[in-house]
Amino acid sequence: MKAINGGIDEKLFEELLKINRSTNFHQLIGVHVAELGKGYAVTKMEIEEKHLNPLGIAHGGVLFSLMDITMGMAARTVGKQVVTLEMNINYVSPANLVDKVKAIGKIVHAGNKTTVAVCEAYTEEGRLLAVARETFFNM
Repeated sequence: MKAINGGIDEKLFEELLKINRSTNFHQLIGVHVAELGKGYAVTKMEIEEKHLNPLGIAHGGVLFSLMDITMGMAARTVGKQVVTLEMNINYVSPANLVDKVKAIGKIVHAGNKTTVAVCEAYTEEGRLLAVARETFFNM
C-alpha cells in the first residue's frame, strides 16, 4: 500500500513511514500508514484470525491499539514525540474477520506539555466501529 503525503515535509513523511515499517508491534498486528498530513493520520489494517476473540470478532485490544498508533502518528506530524497518559474508547460495532479497518486520527490540542487527539475507526463499507480520545505527554 502506497501512503499519501497530505502536505507535510517530505523528510518527515518518509521518517514516519520508516517508523511504522520498523516498529515490531505495528507489523505484528498489521497496521499500515495510508495517509499523513499536518495534524492527522490515517491507518489501515485487515482483521485476521489472529485478531479474533473467543466470540469470533476482533478483540477490543486490536482496535484500541490501531487507534492508539494512529493518534500517535498524528502527533508526530506536528513535531510531538509522545507517550500515552490516558485513552478512552467507545466500541460501537464489532469488527469481523476480513473486515478492512480504517482509522482516522486528528490532533485537537498540541500544547507544550500535553497533546490531545481523537480518532474514529470504520470498516471499508463505512460502518463505524469505535471512537476514541487520547491524552499524550510530550517527551
